Amino acid sequence: MIAETIDREAGDSGKGFRLQLIRAIKLMLKTISQDTNTVFFTAVENLEDVSHQTIVAGEVSNYFEEDKNYDLNGNFTIFSPPVINTLVSFFDIYVDQFRTSDKVYLGFYTTRNIGKERKSKLDSGQEITLPDKPILEILQSLGDASDEVVGLVKDVLVEEYASQYKDKCKSGNLETLQGLAIDRFKEFLSKISWYFGQEDEDALKQTVLKNIETSPLHNNAHIGKENIIFCLLMDKLSERQNSKNLVDKLVHSSDVKLIFKEAESQIPDESIDPTWRYIAELEKDVTDKRNLKQKVLSVIEDISDRRIKLLARKASGSKYEEREADKSFLSLKYRVFEACEEYFSNDRYEAPGSGDDLDAVLKVLVSKAVDDISKLKADYKYTISNDKTIEGVIWNLFDECFLAFDECSDE
Repeated sequence: MIAETIDREAGDSGKGFRLQLIRAIKLMLKTISQDTNTVFFTAVENLEDVSHQTIVAGEVSNYFEEDKNYDLNGNFTIFSPPVINTLVSFFDIYVDQFRTSDKVYLGFYTTRNIGKERKSKLDSGQEITLPDKPILEILQSLGDASDEVVGLVKDVLVEEYASQYKDKCKSGNLETLQGLAIDRFKEFLSKISWYFGQEDEDALKQTVLKNIETSPLHNNAHIGKENIIFCLLMDKLSERQNSKNLVDKLVHSSDVKLIFKEAESQIPDESIDPTWRYIAELEKDVTDKRNLKQKVLSVIEDISDRRIKLLARKASGSKYEEREADKSFLSLKYRVFEACEEYFSNDRYEAPGSGDDLDAVLKVLVSKAVDDISKLKADYKYTISNDKTIEGVIWNLFDECFLAFDECSDE
């Protein structure tokens, strides 16, 4: 019969949540760095702060981690509530998971260091003999631990376990714990990795950014975008964490690979030309409501419908690019608009009167816009900026009422 255990998911989910997310990212990146083909499922606050399941050659391994982001004014001992409470939770997970697999691993990650125990007796009054070294330090290298120390840890855990289940209608795995032989209890302890004096969330983020940079998924298109990838991974984990279904909380290895792929087409915000914001302002000042066809026919009456349709398709293609691109495309659009406006504002400008004139005007507009953009690239990055794209942007600007070949009244 499966024992009923305390539901621990209702704890303080906000405490140290950012550290949990960053630790989850680090675990995913570590797995990918070891083998990009490994399938994994990762989640925060699903059984423990972080859960990370990997599948290699059909073999499933589960890792569960508790993360404690405390100030550095104190140290942890085996008697510290966060430590002993974690041991209770870990034992429940160990017993439950061991029914189906022995590939279960546990981790305790904290910014605090190890302190020396000072107690001479347990809360029950039982007298104890402490080893010379801190118990948590001994547990870090369990092979050197004596049966006496392991037995003491078991006594501490049994007392805490019984205390947590006192006055409850269920006893969890208390009987199993009490009846466990020392060697079996030591086997449980061997599943736990203890990480003391670790990086806080800010320092850990810098480490993870370096992990992103050295990841086998990272390529030349990701240079300078490490923070974008980090933010996308954080968002993905946060989004999944809010799911009610436990399965939906999981981030799959393919999700991480897609995020790296998605980041290839993005550029760092600090490198984006800020003029993308002005496009919306320009739209407010538009008074010429004619479309592309009307504007061309206003200066060239004998142009063919086939030519008009070709120009309209180029404008439509540019609109599609704009919808699928990032903010830098709007910046490009504004800079192309500026270049065209400068050309049309020249006193020597004459509206085209034939198809050949139209080609000549377009050639000048494209050339001027390309030249302007090439100079701006010294300070800003544009995801797309080739001459074909710029030509499409020009026709788009005509169709969206920003530009015209002739002066138009406000009617």
